[in-house]
Amino acid sequence: MYRQILVPLDGSAFAEAALPLALEITRRTGADLSLATVLEPVTSFAYEGWEGAAVEWSRQYLEDVLDRMEGQCGGELDHTVLNGHTVEMLQKEAEARSADLVVMASHGRGAFSRLWLGSVADGFVRQTHLPVILVRPDEDATPVEDFTHSFETLLIPLDGSELSQSAMAHATEFGELFDSAYHLTRVVTYPIDLASPYLPHTAQLNQKVLDDAKEGAAKYLEERAEEMRRRGLRVTTSVAVDAQAGQGILAETEAVGADMVAMATHGRKGLSRVVLGSAADKVLRGLHKPLLLHRPNGVDDS
Repeated sequence: MYRQILVPLDGSAFAEAALPLALEITRRTGADLSLATVLEPVTSFAYEGWEGAAVEWSRQYLEDVLDRMEGQCGGELDHTVLNGHTVEMLQKEAEARSADLVVMASHGRGAFSRLWLGSVADGFVRQTHLPVILVRPDEDATPVEDFTHSFETLLIPLDGSELSQSAMAHATEFGELFDSAYHLTRVVTYPIDLASPYLPHTAQLNQKVLDDAKEGAAKYLEERAEEMRRRGLRVTTSVAVDAQAGQGILAETEAVGADMVAMATHGRKGLSRVVLGSAADKVLRGLHKPLLLHRPNGVDDS
């Protein structure tokens, strides 16, 4: 159960699009909510008194956000202004507050920063072991508003590895708050490297390899689904076929009407190293629904 949620903000309404979901989670759990913004040194803006003015502006901005959130949080509200490297300071803040969930927009632009939450979200996900919900708002995102989105179905892409399966625990923890159903999917890619279609009989061979892969994937997914069903969870499965895993995940998300995708990340070499190869980078860039990412403890950072 979530007890402490952190939401990084950069002064933009775009970044504030993460707040409605974070607030709804606090109302369902009683969790406390902390807002944080980070001031990085910007030499082009250097002038006497700039740092003090920036800190004061940031503090006033966060207080204004808290005023707009009055009565909407299920727990205590707090805020902080940090100075230093953004990803590092957010990680330290999360540790200091014993945060167990971070909710943030995937990118945004603040008044006293360069492009902020795009690279920050990528960097933070690569470094933290906390579950992170990335919200990709529409371009016309508005500040805090009532949360109306439901999470009827959570999609969990699996690739047969223990790493990919580690996303299931966090997905179900989140889904239990919204009485969600779960959809497990595995993307089988075309065996284009096995044999050339211009050679005799290779079309049949490729089809046989594809069929075998689909059969194995379906069996694997049903085994995982049965484990979840024994816990009283509602679970469906599907095997998708696509040239690229990321495209297949996005297509399945739309096909089943999923409201969130939950995946495990690999480590610090970027979202191209997320489970399912480069799939999660494709999902992050193309998904217009919340994405729950998690890098388990013990995963190699190299």
